[in-house]
Amino acid sequence: MSLNNENQVVSEFNELNIFDRNSNSLKINHENCYDPDNYKFWCKECVPRCIIEGWTSGNDDVDNFIKDTIYNVSHNFEDPFFLEWVPFDRFENMKQIGEGGFAKVYSATWIDGKAVYYKQDDGSWIKKEPEPIEVALKRLNGSQNMSSDFLNELKTCWNFYIKSHAVCLKLYGITRDPKTKEFIMIMQFADEGNLRSILSSNFNNISWHDKIKYLCQSAIDLKNLHSMGFFHKDFHSGNILNLDNESYISDFGLSGPSNEQKSDNKIYGVLPYIAPEVLNGEPYTLCSDIYSFGVVMAELSSGKPSFHNRKHDTSLALDICNGLRPEFGKGTPEIYKKLAHRCMNANPNQRPAANELQGILGNWWGYKDNEKYGYKAKEVEAAFDEADKEIPNILTSYEKNSDAIYTSRAFTFKNLSKPINSSFISALYLNDEEDNKDCQDSQLIDLEVPSTSKLDGKYNLLYDDNDN
Repeated sequence: MSLNNENQVVSEFNELNIFDRNSNSLKINHENCYDPDNYKFWCKECVPRCIIEGWTSGNDDVDNFIKDTIYNVSHNFEDPFFLEWVPFDRFENMKQIGEGGFAKVYSATWIDGKAVYYKQDDGSWIKKEPEPIEVALKRLNGSQNMSSDFLNELKTCWNFYIKSHAVCLKLYGITRDPKTKEFIMIMQFADEGNLRSILSSNFNNISWHDKIKYLCQSAIDLKNLHSMGFFHKDFHSGNILNLDNESYISDFGLSGPSNEQKSDNKIYGVLPYIAPEVLNGEPYTLCSDIYSFGVVMAELSSGKPSFHNRKHDTSLALDICNGLRPEFGKGTPEIYKKLAHRCMNANPNQRPAANELQGILGNWWGYKDNEKYGYKAKEVEAAFDEADKEIPNILTSYEKNSDAIYTSRAFTFKNLSKPINSSFISALYLNDEEDNKDCQDSQLIDLEVPSTSKLDGKYNLLYDDNDN
């Protein structure tokens, strides 16, 4: 080979960032890339090849997203945490456990379990021995072509996990059914089911202290989501999952940035939980999630899904816009009803923010005085202790209207009236709100049903009503 040709090969070789292992002058110093005390494990150049190579999902967008989580490995954990691509045949004992409007959910055994890597003294990375774990597999209907909606849910779920500092359900990775070609999210399995099923099967054994805990932990999750600038858009009791006596919000399929709106003029969700301004065609806002939170509060009080006895149709949407609100269970403390009705105020600007909900509910749960919100611990404790006495007297059996549908779907409404509060609710529960007169009518509704636990980190957040 001539000298000119040899120099050309060396030049091209160097441009590819491929260096002779024995060349000290060209080596990049990666000693500072590994700093576990500060949650740093590697950079893009020194990431272990065994993690980043040798797999593909068959979709460039999915591959790039997974690789981004590897390159930018999370800094919130003692060990490197990132998403994995997992072959479908690494799951067994799959059983369908749920179905929503846009997805099916299965329980399954992940044969290998979450990959855990350790760095050895010689600088190489070694994978921990596989340990099978139970997981949930969420199959998004029609995801064969990797729609933007599916990729959006993946990104939202992952970003929420990072933002929450792991105090939420884990997203482990992605797989794909080789027969249907649908993509599937691999998630932590919530073995206690959703809040709706818990209320249905065990309502009379749930104290008010536990109810407040469910709500406070959900408020923490909602606050974290809102602090990302995202709304949930499908917040209801079926999307509050429970694991180890702790509550976690889930299902971010409809979530998105608060500065982005769908342009198809359709409304998505479970009708009783959709805010009246959204039913009326107004853009979805963070305040719309708070309305849904108030409906969940009513459900925790009564033990029954809101408006279970009537069709979920245009007539119900119109009544909600005209001030109809869910019923509360007998003996529900007045301070609880007032907070719930603040959440369900027809005027979105008068609803509390998620961090305020967390602050109020956290102090109720811990029976702590709070001058900011005007609650005294002894009075709060006495009110909920008294309410506990009524729980055995609340009948939770009910007959559901066949057209009362509690899975998310699309709606199109036209010519609904401007949202208002009933004058009765306004006088009793919203009388100290400003500019409430713009949202009143004279409708009266019956507010009562006739007599007929998570990681330490989440507990530490129960009393924290800051946005940090």
